[in-house]
Amino acid sequence: MTTERARRVEWMAKEHAAAWSEGASQKIAELFAEHGTISVNGGEPHVGRAAIGENAKELLATFPGLVVHCRETRHAGDRAVFIWTLEGNHAETGNFVSLAGWHEWELNDDMQVKRCCGFFDAGDLERQIKGK
Repeated sequence: MTTERARRVEWMAKEHAAAWSEGASQKIAELFAEHGTISVNGGEPHVGRAAIGENAKELLATFPGLVVHCRETRHAGDRAVFIWTLEGNHAETGNFVSLAGWHEWELNDDMQVKRCCGFFDAGDLERQIKGK
């Protein structure tokens, strides 16, 4: 049985993927709570919508024309997982990159992302950027 919360998580993930694919850093940031955080592969977190939006702009500049696909979502209580694939050409090398990963979301009562931990294979990304 699909619950309203499950539908909302799926909608959020699709909106998040669409915002990345549109190059809309502001839309990306708006899915987060005002003081939400995101960290990638255990790195230092970006805190707040402004910092999250700036980080998104940097990634979008690195991969102009980036497309993000929502592959799957899961949720339990205030936690959700957004499984994605991103595709695009690296701005400097021109090499095509196709990278799989996921975001673990902690959601607030308003169904905004309070904390996001993202994960992907950094070595695979580096190899693809270098064209190996």
